[in-house]
Amino acid sequence: MQLLYLKMKNRLLLIQLSLMISLVALTLACTTDSENEPEKEETIIETPKDENPNPNANQNCDIVSDFPNLGPGATQSQSCNDVSNPNNQGTLDCRTDSTVGGYENSDNNWGNYKITGGEIRYDGTRTRVERFFKTISQGTSKKTILTGTLKIVDLSDGETCIIQSHAGGDIIKGEEVGSTNRSAQFLLYASKTSGNKIKLVNHVTINPYTTETGGARDRQEFKTLDFNKEYIFTYETGYDADGTAFSKIKIGDTETYIEHNHTTERVYTRYGAYGTSDTGDVTAHVAFKAVSLCRD
Repeated sequence: MQLLYLKMKNRLLLIQLSLMISLVALTLACTTDSENEPEKEETIIETPKDENPNPNANQNCDIVSDFPNLGPGATQSQSCNDVSNPNNQGTLDCRTDSTVGGYENSDNNWGNYKITGGEIRYDGTRTRVERFFKTISQGTSKKTILTGTLKIVDLSDGETCIIQSHAGGDIIKGEEVGSTNRSAQFLLYASKTSGNKIKLVNHVTINPYTTETGGARDRQEFKTLDFNKEYIFTYETGYDADGTAFSKIKIGDTETYIEHNHTTERVYTRYGAYGTSDTGDVTAHVAFKAVSLCRD
């Protein structure tokens, strides 16, 4: 009896031991499967960044000027009048007798500037019919941008300025610093040349014209045009990242950048027709359309 009892006890012990081993093995198997399971990746959704913000967000575009109709510094009444709804933007500065110059609209949104040279003078200036815009004050990274389309219909035996920028106020950097500037810093002149072509020349002031002294300009040949052909143009002027005055002119596919050697308190832009020969062929006719001036 005792022997039978011992056998049964041993068998129970073996069964318990087998159960314990099975439980341990099962636990190990579950633990191993959990540790080897790959981690789930968290999905991250990125908001796209605006890599190309609106380049015109800080631009202001002018329609009229804050100067009187005759322009800065003029002391007498206007001698020719603007039309009621001009095709071109800007304030008319018509310093010439109406018998020898003026502005008129024409078809296809063109604005025409016609002048005639001779002995008639207005307030000591050459014959001119131009438009102009508000000034921009000196600072860093500031400019005005004049754009449009031009064509030259007729030129005299002399030169006619079609785009210019006038630097005003005291000279605060560069040549003649401390003096008061009284003339243009950049002028784009057109004249007849051989082969019935037009020669454009940049006139860049290198010795400022001040209230105390005369000045001088450097003439730089720029581009050759055809009469009555349309050309898209851009003229920028203002102050670079260092606050130094600059100009950039582009006609068609030809472009020139100029860093001026003197910087004034302010600058403004003009376009139209200024100056002709006073003898021989004395007439000039320049036309513009789709003109706008914006400031950055």
